[in-house]
Amino acid sequence: MAQSKTQPPQNPPYFMPYPLNPNSRIYMPSGTHSSPTVCAPHLRPIPAFAPGYWELLTPAFAGAAGAFFLSLFTEEKKKNCNNPFEGTLLKIGLIGYSVIALAGAYYAIMKVVKESRPSYNHLFAPVAVVLVAVILLFSSEYLLLYRYLPSSFEGNVGDNLCTQFLSFLYFSSTTIATGTLGDIQPNNLTARALITIEIMFYVFVMATALPLLLVEKVD
Repeated sequence: MAQSKTQPPQNPPYFMPYPLNPNSRIYMPSGTHSSPTVCAPHLRPIPAFAPGYWELLTPAFAGAAGAFFLSLFTEEKKKNCNNPFEGTLLKIGLIGYSVIALAGAYYAIMKVVKESRPSYNHLFAPVAVVLVAVILLFSSEYLLLYRYLPSSFEGNVGDNLCTQFLSFLYFSSTTIATGTLGDIQPNNLTARALITIEIMFYVFVMATALPLLLVEKVD
């Protein structure tokens, strides 16, 4: 009994003293308390939205289809209508949508060129698709404008919808190449604005920005 009184009380298992050997793998200094390390959950960054080539061309193709669809239900009015304020919402919509669609077409070309590698022969198909989309867009817009306001254009356009679309397809193709023959002429401010936007797209994007970007990549 006396011997048991002189012995120090034993620590329970969960209060065992820390080993004093610093080389021990479980060494902990005296007087410190261990606490579980709480790790913050690893959150994956949300990727930024980067539209691809076909997504950027969607406004052009969708605008061409939408304008042609509206032309099916637009009755051709009399050509002697000279009210300058008639169809104001349509005129603003055509011009505004043309600018938006051409911006998408511009970035589609820039995206393809920046991601390309020498040689650049494979760029012919993507650039050709952009030109087709732009030509179809303006062909349909010219058709819709003419169906709603026939006084917008002068010339032999045709008497039915199919002939008129082919006439404006020819007109849009010659306009974007700046080689119009003058057999179809614009007759109001909206038609002239659309023609100017189409020519500017070709001149400043296809004939200026694209060659400069290719020269920078070659250098």
